[in-house]
Amino acid sequence: LWCKMRAFLAALLLLAVSLTSAFQGPALSRTPTSAISMAGRTPPSIKKYGVAVYLPNGNVNPAFLAAERKAKMAGKKKNVAKFEKIKSKQMSKKTFDIADVIKSRIGFVNPPDYFPGKGGK
Repeated sequence: LWCKMRAFLAALLLLAVSLTSAFQGPALSRTPTSAISMAGRTPPSIKKYGVAVYLPNGNVNPAFLAAERKAKMAGKKKNVAKFEKIKSKQMSKKTFDIADVIKSRIGFVNPPDYFPGKGGK
């Protein structure tokens, strides 16, 4: 009885696997782009920053890496300049430092009045 049940379950499993594979769409093929898998093939002609991303042997183009690094540095300098401009504007309005914000909202705080042990009353 156990052998018949095991055979029935195996057949049922095979049927389920064949049905699920029948309803799946075609397998999508993805073209690998690593240097190892590119051996013997011509790499795709992708260009960015005015240079090809890959060399004919499949390796990443060093000129592309340099151009990418240069573009990232330019973006970084742009962001730093933007925040420096914001900071200088806040400093000129006296809203950059937390003490300036407290002075504008509460007023000048004289520490001896608030801290008796520091020379106050």
